[in-house]
Amino acid sequence: MIVLMPAPDVDLRPRVVRAAIEAFRRSDFHAVGPAEVAALADLTPQDVTDAYPVWELLVVAVMNRWNNGDRQALWPIAEEQGAAAYLRARLESGLADPGLVRIRIATLSAASAPTHPAAGWFRSQYVRSFEDITLALVRDVVAGREPHGTSPRHAAEQLVALYEGLQMQSMMRDDGDLLSGWDRAVARMRAGWGAVALV
Repeated sequence: MIVLMPAPDVDLRPRVVRAAIEAFRRSDFHAVGPAEVAALADLTPQDVTDAYPVWELLVVAVMNRWNNGDRQALWPIAEEQGAAAYLRARLESGLADPGLVRIRIATLSAASAPTHPAAGWFRSQYVRSFEDITLALVRDVVAGREPHGTSPRHAAEQLVALYEGLQMQSMMRDDGDLLSGWDRAVARMRAGWGAVALV
């Protein structure tokens, strides 16, 4: 007699990650836990904990799919229009999906905490993103999209600082126009890069 055993559960991790992204979209980063994710995934909190025994690993999986997915989807803009256009597109994406902005800001804090279990991963992702912007600016200068003689490294520092600062302000202020503020500041920076290049 053949006894049929129940099929093993399919890997719940993708389902948990999708539910976690939705939970972070709906609520504050610090208000989301296994119970909130489980409710959206139609699972039990224990199922979530079984899939991700360490909460920080779930946050890493969320950022890998959500933030890196956004970055990869928009990267062709950097290739075709330049670093400034790419970061502007990411700001626009953040306006449409503010939960992603909230979790980005929250994980910046985690990246700076040496004792945080995922600090190394968050920091490496940040450094990689900064290096991507620097490389895009090298290409921009070569292609003539940015003034000849612009220092890609210094320009990346300025653009990333502007991107992060305006993003933070957009979360805290109701009276700002994020994209107009970006356009004005980038125009002034470009003028400065061009002036330096002429010296």
